[in-house]
Amino acid sequence: MPTATFEEEKPGWHGYIEWENYPEKKDQAAKILNSQEFSHPPEFQLVPLPKANPILIGERWKQYHHALGIDDIVNYSWETVQREKPDLIHLLDFPYNGETRRDQLLEGKLTDNNVRNHGGVPDIEEGAYELEIGGLVNKSAKIYLKDLKDPSKFPQEEVTITLQCSGTRRVEQILQYPGDGDELINAPWGEGAIGTAVYRGVPLKKVLKIACGGVLPECDHLEFIGADTYFKKNNVYNYAVSVPWRKVRHNEEVLLAWEMNGKPLPKIHGAPLRVVVTGYIGARSAKWVYKINALAQPSMGPVQQQEYLSAIITPEDKQVVIHDGKITLRGWAYSGGGNWVQRVEVSADG
Repeated sequence: MPTATFEEEKPGWHGYIEWENYPEKKDQAAKILNSQEFSHPPEFQLVPLPKANPILIGERWKQYHHALGIDDIVNYSWETVQREKPDLIHLLDFPYNGETRRDQLLEGKLTDNNVRNHGGVPDIEEGAYELEIGGLVNKSAKIYLKDLKDPSKFPQEEVTITLQCSGTRRVEQILQYPGDGDELINAPWGEGAIGTAVYRGVPLKKVLKIACGGVLPECDHLEFIGADTYFKKNNVYNYAVSVPWRKVRHNEEVLLAWEMNGKPLPKIHGAPLRVVVTGYIGARSAKWVYKINALAQPSMGPVQQQEYLSAIITPEDKQVVIHDGKITLRGWAYSGGGNWVQRVEVSADG
């Protein structure tokens, strides 16, 4: 049983816990998680994938939530899936990963998009929602959704965007290399980890200009923080990613969206408000966004820093290296947008 409680602090924001503003709360959660035993991760695919729907059950993530006393969101998230996306291929029940069916992909240009969530689905009332913008801007701002949706205050745009998860076709690796493939806890995506939809919202560039008077010269990146809770190595975070300011400047290429395919944005797709970024992997299009920070450097969130940007090829994992105090590392890294990598940071402890 949990030894501490982590309560919701905003009325009308259910399933949302603020972590980033409270380092002491994050430390307390980490102590709880490190003091308990959880199910061992099914690290490698040694047996055939289950012929079930959902294919995989996210037992460890459910246990993490229970350990912190925040497991109400587990059932709510699955109920939301059943209500909004019952006909997807359910790859992982929690955090939910769902794939567009093959026949849906071929029905037309617009699809019933796949869903790749990194945490539970929060239930945020539209009337209670507000967006915070801070950091390297001329003035900080808090904006209610009703104001953001008012065309007399912010110009609206409609953009058709294809979003794809970087794990597309992972199942082929799992099936072809049993015992050597991806970790099983990663959803076994097929060809349907992609979808195209029409989103309506406000270009972030316009919001920064109108509400904040623009960004300061030192700003090079915009960070998006989502209301979902994210776990990494027994640490807890709010989901956070970023894109370069030069990307945001291209007007329609980064959108704050509340509508999808002519209908209100589904909760499982990030309602009441999400970010949509063209030309980047889907992980950059943060859902349930509640805070935007203008930064000089990219986000330090683990999804941004550790999961998608680089890989060490040699030495190999768990390889014993005899050295004289220095080890040469070789690998790959990318920064997106056809731009050169500026630096690579290496940590000895992950």
